[in-house]
Amino acid sequence: MSEPQERYFTAVDTALERAPHRRTDESWLREQWSNSAEVIFCWRECNLFSIGQEKRPLFLKAAASINALDSIFLGLRPNGGSLFAADLKEQASEADALAFLALTTDQARFVPLRQFDGPLSAEERALLFYSRALTHWHRQLKFCGRCGSPTRADEAGHVMTCTNPNCATKHFPRIDPAIIMLVHSGERCLLGRQAVWPKGFYSTLAGFVEPGERLEEAVYREVKEESGIEVSNIRYFGSQPWPFPHSLMLGFFAKAETDQISRGAELEDVCWFDLSEAKEIVRKFSLRFPHLDPIARRLIRHWVEMTDAGRGV
Repeated sequence: MSEPQERYFTAVDTALERAPHRRTDESWLREQWSNSAEVIFCWRECNLFSIGQEKRPLFLKAAASINALDSIFLGLRPNGGSLFAADLKEQASEADALAFLALTTDQARFVPLRQFDGPLSAEERALLFYSRALTHWHRQLKFCGRCGSPTRADEAGHVMTCTNPNCATKHFPRIDPAIIMLVHSGERCLLGRQAVWPKGFYSTLAGFVEPGERLEEAVYREVKEESGIEVSNIRYFGSQPWPFPHSLMLGFFAKAETDQISRGAELEDVCWFDLSEAKEIVRKFSLRFPHLDPIARRLIRHWVEMTDAGRGV
């Protein structure tokens, strides 16, 4: 029996060099902003995309009216230019945010990343995930969780520091580990659905890792809680950042040791799918999230391909 291998999601989806050693060099950051920087602008947690037949994410030149130190330094592009992220949160409307960038609603729109319906390359997706995670974190961490005082951005936006000198706690970006797993039994796989999802749409089971819990324990627990199925042979497949708002999805395969489903309270339905039904779910994923390539789709697709080939996972 072959081991699961993450064959589609490459080890490095972006050539961006994060250059953490530059984050405390304020004069260098200002120089980069004024000379060669490109910026991923967001507004109300929406990303900026062009309008028309060629819908693309827009990375614009840095705006002179924004202080470099009020933005987030993401890293260095292969051409040597710098890439930043900036939140136009002070703009009251989308039209105001576009006008600030000298754009109109006929040229561009701010769209939630999950609702964008155009193509994205692996690199574009990685950069948008990165910028969205950090801008969301900035919006959420306006106050210190220890003493309640306002925070300020430090280290090019990668640290939020409490402004109370008696506290001065440094806060770092939060990442929530979540496990996502395809449970299989012969030529069947186990999928579930939430009530708010489109009719007929199913996905792999998933859940957050709890304190003091190993990833394998989280896989076993979540499958048992959501379906009543007990599993073994838990094997790692791959990972994906999922900034909605700040998760890291850790993908696994698991072999079912029991058969009878006892659905938990969190899902509307859980059931077994045969090979042909699973292929249809992969197709529905491609229609719903063509630009995000979620790891749930890749887990199901890998299982389909391996099972079709008679090799199994």
